[in-house]
Amino acid sequence: MRKKIEIKILQFFTVVFCVFFYCCSHHAEKTKERVIDQPWKDMMLPKEMLDSLWRRAINVGDFDAYHTIAHSNMLLTPDEYYYTLLMANKHQCPEAYLNLYDILTWKGTIDGVEVAGRDSISRNQALFYLLKAHELGEKSAIYYIHEEFGDSIPPPKSITYLRRIQKFYEEKK
Repeated sequence: MRKKIEIKILQFFTVVFCVFFYCCSHHAEKTKERVIDQPWKDMMLPKEMLDSLWRRAINVGDFDAYHTIAHSNMLLTPDEYYYTLLMANKHQCPEAYLNLYDILTWKGTIDGVEVAGRDSISRNQALFYLLKAHELGEKSAIYYIHEEFGDSIPPPKSITYLRRIQKFYEEKK
Protein backbone atom coordinates (compact mmCIF):
# COMPACT_ATOMS: atom_id res chain seq x y z
CA MET A 1 0.00 0.00 0.00
CA ARG A 2 2.79 2.41 0.96
CA LYS A 3 4.60 1.57 -2.27
CA LYS A 4 1.47 2.45 -4.32
CA ILE A 5 1.22 5.82 -2.57
CA GLU A 6 4.90 6.53 -3.27
CA ILE A 7 4.39 5.65 -6.94
CA LYS A 8 1.30 7.92 -7.13
CA ILE A 9 3.23 10.78 -5.53
CA LEU A 10 6.14 10.25 -7.91
CA GLN A 11 3.74 10.21 -10.88
CA PHE A 12 2.06 13.38 -9.63
CA PHE A 13 5.37 15.25 -9.33
CA THR A 14 6.49 13.96 -12.72
CA VAL A 15 3.31 15.27 -14.34
CA VAL A 16 3.61 18.62 -12.54
CA PHE A 17 7.26 18.92 -13.60
CA CYS A 18 6.43 18.08 -17.24
CA VAL A 19 3.58 20.60 -17.34
CA PHE A 20 5.78 23.27 -15.74
CA PHE A 21 8.64 22.56 -18.17
CA TYR A 22 6.31 22.62 -21.19
CA CYS A 23 4.71 25.91 -20.10
CA CYS A 24 8.07 27.58 -19.54
CA SER A 25 9.58 26.42 -22.82
CA HIS A 26 6.41 27.26 -24.73
CA HIS A 27 6.34 30.74 -23.20
CA ALA A 28 10.01 31.33 -24.04
CA GLU A 29 9.42 30.34 -27.67
CA LYS A 30 6.43 32.66 -27.99
CA THR A 31 8.06 35.78 -26.58
CA LYS A 32 11.58 35.53 -28.04
CA GLU A 33 12.11 39.05 -26.73
CA ARG A 34 15.06 40.00 -24.66
CA VAL A 35 16.00 43.18 -22.93
CA ILE A 36 19.65 44.08 -22.96
CA ASP A 37 20.69 47.10 -20.94
CA GLN A 38 24.38 47.03 -21.77
CA PRO A 39 25.26 44.29 -24.27
CA TRP A 40 28.91 45.27 -24.45
CA LYS A 41 29.37 44.15 -20.83
CA ASP A 42 28.55 40.57 -21.80
CA MET A 43 31.23 40.26 -24.48
CA MET A 44 33.01 36.97 -24.12
CA LEU A 45 36.17 38.00 -25.94
CA PRO A 46 38.67 40.42 -24.40
CA LYS A 47 38.61 43.82 -26.12
CA GLU A 48 42.15 43.49 -27.51
CA MET A 49 41.35 40.15 -29.09
CA LEU A 50 38.02 41.42 -30.42
CA ASP A 51 39.69 44.47 -31.99
CA SER A 52 42.35 42.26 -33.56
CA LEU A 53 39.73 39.93 -35.02
CA TRP A 54 37.72 42.86 -36.41
CA ARG A 55 40.86 44.24 -38.10
CA ARG A 56 41.58 40.86 -39.70
CA ALA A 57 37.97 40.40 -40.74
CA ILE A 58 37.43 43.84 -42.28
CA ASN A 59 40.91 44.79 -43.52
CA VAL A 60 41.81 41.39 -44.97
CA GLY A 61 38.42 39.75 -45.49
CA ASP A 62 39.11 36.95 -43.02
CA PHE A 63 35.79 35.07 -42.80
CA ASP A 64 37.13 32.85 -40.00
CA ALA A 65 37.93 35.89 -37.85
CA TYR A 66 34.43 37.23 -38.50
CA HIS A 67 32.91 33.84 -37.63
CA THR A 68 34.80 33.82 -34.32
CA ILE A 69 33.41 37.27 -33.47
CA ALA A 70 29.87 36.41 -34.53
CA HIS A 71 29.77 33.26 -32.44
CA SER A 72 31.25 34.77 -29.31
CA ASN A 73 29.48 38.10 -29.33
CA MET A 74 25.90 39.30 -29.70
CA LEU A 75 26.62 41.85 -32.49
CA LEU A 76 24.21 44.40 -31.06
CA THR A 77 26.21 47.57 -30.52
CA PRO A 78 26.33 50.24 -33.25
CA ASP A 79 30.02 49.52 -33.89
CA GLU A 80 29.36 45.84 -34.37
CA TYR A 81 26.43 46.53 -36.71
CA TYR A 82 28.62 48.85 -38.77
CA TYR A 83 31.49 46.36 -38.88
CA THR A 84 29.09 43.60 -39.89
CA LEU A 85 27.74 45.84 -42.65
CA LEU A 86 31.30 46.47 -43.85
CA MET A 87 32.02 42.73 -43.80
CA ALA A 88 28.92 42.07 -45.91
CA ASN A 89 29.36 44.93 -48.38
CA LYS A 90 33.14 44.93 -48.73
CA HIS A 91 33.76 41.17 -48.72
CA GLN A 92 30.35 39.68 -49.62
CA CYS A 93 30.49 37.57 -46.45
CA PRO A 94 27.38 35.33 -46.37
CA GLU A 95 27.43 35.00 -42.58
CA ALA A 96 27.57 38.79 -42.19
CA TYR A 97 24.51 39.18 -44.43
CA LEU A 98 22.62 36.66 -42.31
CA ASN A 99 23.69 38.47 -39.12
CA LEU A 100 22.40 41.75 -40.56
CA TYR A 101 19.04 40.05 -41.14
CA ASP A 102 19.09 38.82 -37.54
CA ILE A 103 19.93 42.27 -36.22
CA LEU A 104 17.11 43.96 -38.14
CA THR A 105 14.50 41.37 -37.18
CA TRP A 106 15.60 40.77 -33.58
CA LYS A 107 12.78 41.61 -31.18
CA GLY A 108 14.16 43.21 -28.08
CA THR A 109 15.43 46.42 -26.59
CA ILE A 110 18.84 47.88 -25.91
CA ASP A 111 18.94 50.54 -23.22
CA GLY A 112 15.16 50.88 -23.58
CA VAL A 113 15.25 51.37 -27.36
CA GLU A 114 13.16 48.90 -29.36
CA VAL A 115 15.52 47.67 -32.05
CA ALA A 116 13.30 45.60 -34.32
CA GLY A 117 13.06 47.24 -37.74
CA ARG A 118 9.29 47.22 -38.18
CA ASP A 119 9.10 49.91 -40.82
CA SER A 120 8.81 49.06 -44.51
CA ILE A 121 12.36 50.00 -45.46
CA SER A 122 13.98 48.07 -42.60
CA ARG A 123 11.81 45.05 -43.37
CA ASN A 124 12.79 45.08 -47.04
CA GLN A 125 16.44 45.60 -46.10
CA ALA A 126 16.30 42.62 -43.73
CA LEU A 127 14.80 40.40 -46.44
CA PHE A 128 17.46 41.57 -48.88
CA TYR A 129 20.17 40.56 -46.39
CA LEU A 130 18.56 37.17 -45.80
CA LEU A 131 18.23 36.36 -49.49
CA LYS A 132 21.72 37.66 -50.25
CA ALA A 133 23.14 35.38 -47.54
CA HIS A 134 21.33 32.45 -49.15
CA GLU A 135 22.51 33.39 -52.66
CA LEU A 136 26.10 33.54 -51.40
CA GLY A 137 25.81 30.04 -49.94
CA GLU A 138 24.98 30.56 -46.25
CA LYS A 139 23.38 27.22 -45.44
CA SER A 140 21.69 28.32 -42.21
CA ALA A 141 19.76 31.02 -44.13
CA ILE A 142 17.42 28.35 -45.49
CA TYR A 143 15.72 27.99 -42.10
CA TYR A 144 14.81 31.68 -42.06
CA ILE A 145 13.78 31.61 -45.70
CA HIS A 146 11.30 28.84 -44.96
CA GLU A 147 10.10 30.84 -41.97
CA GLU A 148 9.65 34.00 -44.08
CA PHE A 149 8.40 32.57 -47.36
CA GLY A 150 7.12 29.09 -46.54
CA ASP A 151 8.17 25.76 -48.00
CA SER A 152 6.08 25.70 -51.14
CA ILE A 153 7.56 28.53 -53.21
CA PRO A 154 11.12 29.28 -54.24
CA PRO A 155 12.32 32.48 -52.60
CA PRO A 156 12.58 35.65 -54.67
CA LYS A 157 15.94 37.13 -55.63
CA SER A 158 17.53 39.59 -53.24
CA ILE A 159 17.44 42.37 -55.84
CA THR A 160 13.63 42.35 -55.52
CA TYR A 161 13.90 43.92 -52.08
CA LEU A 162 16.50 46.49 -53.11
CA ARG A 163 14.12 47.60 -55.85
CA ARG A 164 11.32 47.96 -53.28
CA ILE A 165 13.54 50.21 -51.17
CA GLN A 166 14.50 52.25 -54.21
CA LYS A 167 10.84 52.59 -55.19
CA PHE A 168 9.99 53.86 -51.72
CA TYR A 169 12.60 56.63 -51.99
CA GLU A 170 11.55 57.52 -55.51
CA GLU A 171 7.96 57.95 -54.33
CA LYS A 172 9.12 60.31 -51.56
CA LYS A 173 10.70 62.80 -54.02
